[in-house]
Amino acid sequence: MRYFSFAYPVDGDDCIETKSEDDIRKEYWPYWYEKMCEKYGKEKVDADYCFEDCLMDWIVVHWAQEVTK
Repeated sequence: MRYFSFAYPVDGDDCIETKSEDDIRKEYWPYWYEKMCEKYGKEKVDADYCFEDCLMDWIVVHWAQEVTK
């Protein structure tokens, strides 16, 4: 299991949160998959993309880094 940490501001301080790849699959995959299907079509997404692509997008969006837990 891989884990990823990212920071975001809360009341002037940085809050650091860590998510597992299972968390990301549950929370982000449905949104990502739907948006990709809207843009490229379900057939192309099913043929050319996988969760790893979703995960890489999530990492970039959140400026996350893989951590050992």
